[in-house]
Amino acid sequence: MYIVYYDSGTTNTRVYLIKDGMITARLERQIGARNSALMQDNSVLVRELRNMLDVLMEDSHIHNEDIAHIYLSGMISCPSGLVEIEHLPVPVDWKKLRDSIVCYEEERFFKRTLEIIPGIKTVPYNAQVIPETADRVNMMRGEEIEVFGVLRGNHDLEQGTAVLILPGSHTQAVLLEDGCIKDISSNITGELFKAVVCETILGASITGEEEWEIDEGMVCLGAFNAHLHGFNRALYILRILDLFTEASLNQRRSYLEGVLNTGVMDAVMEAFGLKGIRNQTGQDNGPVIRLAVAGDRIQQKIYHGLCRKEYPGFHMIPVSPVKDMPFSVSGLLRILGSV
Repeated sequence: MYIVYYDSGTTNTRVYLIKDGMITARLERQIGARNSALMQDNSVLVRELRNMLDVLMEDSHIHNEDIAHIYLSGMISCPSGLVEIEHLPVPVDWKKLRDSIVCYEEERFFKRTLEIIPGIKTVPYNAQVIPETADRVNMMRGEEIEVFGVLRGNHDLEQGTAVLILPGSHTQAVLLEDGCIKDISSNITGELFKAVVCETILGASITGEEEWEIDEGMVCLGAFNAHLHGFNRALYILRILDLFTEASLNQRRSYLEGVLNTGVMDAVMEAFGLKGIRNQTGQDNGPVIRLAVAGDRIQQKIYHGLCRKEYPGFHMIPVSPVKDMPFSVSGLLRILGSV
C-alpha cells in the first residue's frame, strides 16, 4: 500500500507518493492558501490538490484503493486552506504531533478521509491575546514536521539543548530539549529581503549576475552596524557601500544578509532566554549552544559568520537533507514511527 503526503504552503504545494519509506513519485505546483484567500473560496485549492493526486496515480499506474493514507501539513490547516485546525501548543515531541493528527472527511473532491498534521504555537489553546502580549506569540505551519525530519537524520541533536534555524520567507527558530520542541521564534527574512530588492533603491546595490558567495566578515559588519545604528540606518549604509567604497557586489550582498539575519539571532536570544551567552562586546559569557542551520550553503555561511564573531556563544552546525528525501517527508516518516 502507498501513502500520499501533501506539503502545502502559501504559494506552492508539493505532493509525494511514498511506499516502504521511499518516495516513488512527486509533483509540485504553484497553488496554495494564497489562491483560496484571493478567491475567498477554498475549492480552488482543494480541486487542484485532487488533480495533483490524479496525475500521480495515473503516472504511477495505481488506483485510489492502493492508497492507505493521505497526510497533509502546512498552510492546509489555516483558514484559507482545507479546514482550519488550531495550532498545537508547545512543548511538542514527535509522538504528541502524531497523536494530534486530525482526521477530516473531505466529501467534495477526495471523497475520503484526509489526515491533517496541525501547526504549533507558543500559547495555550484558546489563549486570549491582546496587543501588549502579542510579542509572546510564535507559530508555524509546516516547519514543525521539518524539525522532526532534521532530527531523524541528526540523532545527536535529540540529546540536550540545541537551537534549530529553518531559513525561508519566514525564518523559524526552534528551541529543542532532548528532541522536544520547547519554544519557537518566528521571524520574517526572505520576504523582507525580496521587498528590499524589489521595492527600494537598495536593490540596485545588490543586483547582478555574479554567482553568490558569502563574505563572512561583511555579514558581521552588517550585524555590527544593526546593533550600533539600528535597523534603518544599517540598511541605508548598504547604499553608501555601493556609492562610496570599493565593496564588491557579493560583499554588499553579504552585508545585507548580516543586517537581516542578526534580527533572527537577537530574537532567538530574547525568546529562548539565552541573552546571558553574549554581552555587548560579543564575547562568550557562558556555555556554547549548538545552532543547527537547515539551509543551503549560502544560509549556512551566513550563520557561521554570525556565530564566529558576533554570537560566539553559539556553535553553528550545518544540516542538510538526505538526497531526494526532503526534511518534510523525512519528518512524516519519523512521526509515523520510521526511525
